[in-house]
Amino acid sequence: MTSKRSFIKMLNEKKNSGIAIMMVTSAVAILSVLLADFTFETKLNKIRVENSVDSFQAKLNAEAGVKFALAKLQIYKEAWNLLEENESMKGSISPSDAEKVVTQPFIYPIPLGASANVIQRNALKEFEDNNLLVGQLAVTMTSLTGFINPNSLRVLKMTEEEKQARAEELERNGEEKKKQSPYEFMEKTFIETLKKSLEEKIEQDEEFAILYSNVNVELLVKEVKYYVSEKGSYEEAEKADIEKLYLEKDLTPKHAPMTSIDEMYQLAGWDDNLVNLIKDRLSIHQVSVINVNEITANQLKVLFPEVTEFQIEEFFKYRDGDQELDTDPKEFKTSEDFKSLVVGQLAILESSDYDKRIKEFEAAKIYLGVAGKVFEVISKGNFANSSYQITAYIDLPIRPEAPPKKEEKEEDTPKRPDNPDNPEDIPEDIPEDNREDDPEEKKKEDKKRKLILLDPRIVELRHQ
Repeated sequence: MTSKRSFIKMLNEKKNSGIAIMMVTSAVAILSVLLADFTFETKLNKIRVENSVDSFQAKLNAEAGVKFALAKLQIYKEAWNLLEENESMKGSISPSDAEKVVTQPFIYPIPLGASANVIQRNALKEFEDNNLLVGQLAVTMTSLTGFINPNSLRVLKMTEEEKQARAEELERNGEEKKKQSPYEFMEKTFIETLKKSLEEKIEQDEEFAILYSNVNVELLVKEVKYYVSEKGSYEEAEKADIEKLYLEKDLTPKHAPMTSIDEMYQLAGWDDNLVNLIKDRLSIHQVSVINVNEITANQLKVLFPEVTEFQIEEFFKYRDGDQELDTDPKEFKTSEDFKSLVVGQLAILESSDYDKRIKEFEAAKIYLGVAGKVFEVISKGNFANSSYQITAYIDLPIRPEAPPKKEEKEEDTPKRPDNPDNPEDIPEDIPEDNREDDPEEKKKEDKKRKLILLDPRIVELRHQ
């Protein structure tokens, strides 16, 4: 009986021992899984933190590149203004030379060729030791040349005083002689450019001709004007048709300036083919100076609608060189060099017509030059496996003109006689110069306006 009890006790002890072992084993297994999971999560979080740090460093590098570009453009501004103030220097140095210097790409770490000497290697090492940049950086700069700006069509609400002044002007000069505002000129230029582009495309593409032969060009441009104009300020005959179009397509016009040229695709009356046809001739940034050394064939057509394809071809053979004839490129050092080619060698139009056309653009605050004032900066920063890119559009505004001096009082100015055709009636005390237009005043009018640039400013930023 005793031995039986001992045997049962022993079995119970073994049973309990087996359960305990199973519990311990299970606990160890669970803890092992938890520990492995915890370790994985810890490593994963560490990787995330490291990637976040790397990404942040890459972003800092890209931002450093934009600041570097701003510093270079500050130097460019000083060079430009110095040349504008000192005409005699333009014979040896051109603004285009300054542009070439600042638009040189920058890469860090700076690559050094195998032929570099000891002095160059030591200088590079000293530069790398003394800067705070960690990782890689690449900065490229290009000047923008597209000068038809959809935002230039924007109409703002007029105050009562402005409306009264406009009415007085119309009453005084007549509708046909009224002074053309910049946005009216740009609207006319936009229409001419789009019309010319459509005509060329229709001649080349039969399928395109079937679809777009009856396009109303004026209405398309009016729609752009309506889209960017302040709400309630657009009051033209086409307004009802444009509003109906947006209601039918359930679209809402922006009534504000475009911030990207891709917004052209959001216009109700424009399809992708029409936008693609004109897109490369547009810019949402105010390119006040047209760089004739960067001008494209499309932009040349905007400047001079009468230009032929043969003249365009000859223009680029002259400027960019001709491989067949083995001629070197001839860079324009001044805007007068450009005029000499257009008027003289190519005979695109007469000198007087050229001057008239350029004055129309200048009235719209657009000038010809040999260097740009609006730049696209692409700054790409890298660190470890992270990359960050910033695209910045930087403008150097033109200093506004000083207000005109007050006219002299009437009593201080010699008066002309009632009969100026009779020289005997002209008093002898009136200077000869006052008998006709003052030549000095004429010289001042003909004198080219100096374009003085202000500090560079970022007008648009894109992060990638």
